[in-house]
Amino acid sequence: MPRIRALALWAGSLYLVTHVTSVAAAFAYAGGIAESSVGLLRTGIALELILAIACVANGTVLLAALRPSGPAAAYTFAGLRTLEGAIIGAGILPILALVSVLSGAIPGADIAIATSPDPTIVASLVGMHAASFLVGQGLVIGVNTLVLSWLLWRSRAVVRGIPVLGAVGATLVLVSDLAQLFGFMDQTNVLAGLAAAPIFAFELWFAGYLLFVGFRPSVERAQLG
Repeated sequence: MPRIRALALWAGSLYLVTHVTSVAAAFAYAGGIAESSVGLLRTGIALELILAIACVANGTVLLAALRPSGPAAAYTFAGLRTLEGAIIGAGILPILALVSVLSGAIPGADIAIATSPDPTIVASLVGMHAASFLVGQGLVIGVNTLVLSWLLWRSRAVVRGIPVLGAVGATLVLVSDLAQLFGFMDQTNVLAGLAAAPIFAFELWFAGYLLFVGFRPSVERAQLG
């Protein structure tokens, strides 16, 4: 199998992994928080760990594929993808703390905290995770998708519609997340969900294209120098 085809398959597969794990983690966390279920929260933690690793791996694979077509943009994208993974990893920490609170496994904690967690503590930990989600899977992903869309357009790596949809989706996500950051919109607002739909569609289209078609010949020519 040609190297560039293998890179396309890896990149597409990793995009699908990020989709599956991010959606599944969101459902696991929602159920875990609503039901105070330590098992569901631990499932969400495991899924987000896989998500964080897949984000970094995806950036690395696309760097290898697209670096000859635009080194600066490719390195920027890979760096932002790594930052996204790091923020996702940091967002797991308050959920780990929440698991400790709910399971009463805090060394040296007062027995009252272990047996009946303060709702304020729980809300604070959940809020910290929500903030990391807003930054990592919102603001950072918006910027890195803009960079990737420009690189895909410039290199003609895929059909033109994919980077156009990516640029539109990234812009909407950035506007939506900035509105949430400054208190103009809540994270649960239906508009926030609608704003995220185009970037979700972009990633699925891009992943499917890489898996079933692969990069266009211009990428292979750039690889050959």
